[in-house]
Amino acid sequence: MSIISTLLLALAVSLDGLGVGISYGLRGLRLPWVSLILITFISIVASFFSMLFGKASTLIFPPHLAQKIGAALLLGLGCEILLESYLKGKGEDLQNPRTLLQVRVPRLGLIIAILQEPAKADLDSSGSISPGEALALGLALALDAFGVGLGAGATGFSLTLTPLFIGCTQLILVSAGLWIGRRWHTVSWGKKGAALPGVILISLGLWRW
Repeated sequence: MSIISTLLLALAVSLDGLGVGISYGLRGLRLPWVSLILITFISIVASFFSMLFGKASTLIFPPHLAQKIGAALLLGLGCEILLESYLKGKGEDLQNPRTLLQVRVPRLGLIIAILQEPAKADLDSSGSISPGEALALGLALALDAFGVGLGAGATGFSLTLTPLFIGCTQLILVSAGLWIGRRWHTVSWGKKGAALPGVILISLGLWRW
C-alpha cells in the first residue's frame, strides 16, 4: 500500500480531531500535553486493533472478497459522512449530543463518558481537558474511526505504519485546530468542510474496489 494512500486514510480518520481542536480553541479551552499524548496513544491502539480485526477477515473470506468487503466499508462510511454533513447543513443535527457510555471509577475520581460529540468532552467545565476527559475524547474519536480501521485492514493497509500515521496526524491536527481556533474566531468549515472526510473515504474505497 502506497504512502500517499496511507496518508490520505490517516487524514480522513483524523479530520474530526481538527474540528475538535478548533472547537476547543474557539472556547478558550486548554489541552495539556499529557492529555494530547493520551489522545494520540488511544488513536494508535484503537486503529491497530480495528485494522487487526479487518485483516483477520482475510483469513475467513477469500482475499479478493475480503478486499471488496473492506472497500465497501470505506464507501459506506464515506456516504454516511456525506449524508451527515448534508443533514447538518440543513440544521437537522442534535443540539445536545448524547452520552454513548459512562463508566465511573470512584477510587480515581473519574467519570469516563464516551460521547457522541467529541467536542463536548470538557465534562467538568474547568476550561482544561484533564487526562480523564482526554480518555473520553480519545475513545470517542476512536469509535468514529473503528469502522474505517476494519475496512483499511481488509483492503491491505500496513498494520504497522497506518496506526502510527493516524496517531501522528491526530496529534498534528488537534494541535493545529487549537492554534486556529485561538487566533481566528470566525473560522467556519461549513457543509463542504464536514463532507471532506467522506469524499476521501469514498475515493479510497473506489480505488481499492
